[in-house]
Amino acid sequence: MSSSKQLIINCGASRVTAAVAEVQAGELNMERWVTVPLDYDFTEDESWLDAVRSALQELSHRHHLSGKASIIIPGNQVLTKTIRIPHVEEAKRAQILAFEAQQNIPYPLHEVVWDSQVVGDDGVETEVLFIACKSNTISEICNMVAGAGFTPERISAATILEFNALQLASRDIEEDVLLINIGARSTNLVFKSEKGFFVRNIQLGGNTLTQNIADSLGKTFPQAEEIKQKFFTEELDYGDDDSGAKLLQGSADAFVRRTSQEITRSIVNYRRQKNAPAPKQILLTGRGSLLRGLSEQLSTSQKIAVDFFDPLKGVVLGGAITAGAEELRLEAGEIIGEAARSIIADSAGVNLLPGDLQAEIDFRSKKPLLVAAAICLALAPWPAFFGYKQISADYEERASALQAEANPLRVRQSEISNLEDKAREVSASIEQVKGLVNSKANWIQFFAELQESLMQAEDVWLDDLAVERGKSDEGDTASYEIALKGQMLVRETASGSGINREVLTNRIKQLQASFENSEFVVTSKPPNINWNSLRNGLNVLPFSINLVVDTSKTL
Repeated sequence: MSSSKQLIINCGASRVTAAVAEVQAGELNMERWVTVPLDYDFTEDESWLDAVRSALQELSHRHHLSGKASIIIPGNQVLTKTIRIPHVEEAKRAQILAFEAQQNIPYPLHEVVWDSQVVGDDGVETEVLFIACKSNTISEICNMVAGAGFTPERISAATILEFNALQLASRDIEEDVLLINIGARSTNLVFKSEKGFFVRNIQLGGNTLTQNIADSLGKTFPQAEEIKQKFFTEELDYGDDDSGAKLLQGSADAFVRRTSQEITRSIVNYRRQKNAPAPKQILLTGRGSLLRGLSEQLSTSQKIAVDFFDPLKGVVLGGAITAGAEELRLEAGEIIGEAARSIIADSAGVNLLPGDLQAEIDFRSKKPLLVAAAICLALAPWPAFFGYKQISADYEERASALQAEANPLRVRQSEISNLEDKAREVSASIEQVKGLVNSKANWIQFFAELQESLMQAEDVWLDDLAVERGKSDEGDTASYEIALKGQMLVRETASGSGINREVLTNRIKQLQASFENSEFVVTSKPPNINWNSLRNGLNVLPFSINLVVDTSKTL
């Protein structure tokens, strides 16, 4: 495949779709489109990865696709949260976001792979879309993608890609618009306005309707799925008074009402968080959007126009694509959103590919260049050696001329040195002002580092933190210390085993060493450990540590 072409594989909940796209002269061309339905029990989440693995093997062996690929994972496999953080420089944003995210997600950060997308910034606060997926899921996806003969370049979340497809087709779309993609496992909502965009994923999809039908008819899930497909495509010949038809239509009506209620709640939440007007238009996509009565119910409840989204506007389809246009319109939005990132000014997207794997892939791609560079480096000294004798005389003559020109410059150097001293004095004053500005963000970063040290140590907490300012022992410089008081849970006393003071002391010293790793701490004083609590039968060991702060940092 040509290096200018891009292979995109969308691993959905019910099908895996592969597309080969290319951007030429600012126009998106779609050259190939292959869809492989997934064959598994949709009620068993663990079976999804095995079904995707089989589909990837089919793409490789039957359809002869291989090489670098961008992978898209569905919304039900990722956690999406909107988080507001203080406006800071980009270099510090990740650490502050990690601190805030740990308070807002149900998993420890070390158990997930995460990335973020800025969706708003007013100069005071930054609104960030935090997207994460469990590390073991990402590792399994990377392994099965590599096992099928593909090299993952990036792992994108389907949750936000349709915003790019909206951008590409925005010439015929209202500014305040809501795009609703009803898939098999979940429904994805993308709000687009002049203030940016907002995303919400609802765990409600076509499989929800199938489960309702299975419960109503007393059928298994696969049987109910087959009945649903035949009924809504009118392959089953039910009369208007047939009890089975009434049960099926009743389940469909209940699903439509529930979907409409969830969308209404999402619109209210969007308007409150973004302080934005209600959408002026709703666009539907996804196979679940074809359910009879859904568009009418949404139009009635929201009192706005409801249409079907056409992501193919501005996209050129190649002659090798055999899928019908109507089918592509329902499932192409996410792939087009990924393919169009390079031609959209304010495109959205995240990369959940682990950093160590990215580095390994980058090294593989650069290996031929490194080999060529090594060969050139080995040959480089020989031309220089032969040319040296010819130009050495010219160098000596030029050196004498430069020496004569340098004498007046030495006088200038003395003047410049005096100006540098004055500049350093002004710079010191400016740095003091900058320190006040950076103090807030530095305290957040410092607290995040303390929390990370406590999480690594386990069974330890802080009861008190105090700032102590004074003079150093010499008396000529400022002294700045942070006094920490905390307690350590001693499990040995609870289990009845003996207390080893040396082990407990080493644990507290290890915590102290972890605190010293902060860029704001230069050293610390020996910890003060109170053993009286253990003597009195309590299971906690109080301690205090004084951290000596680097006065050159702003805290």
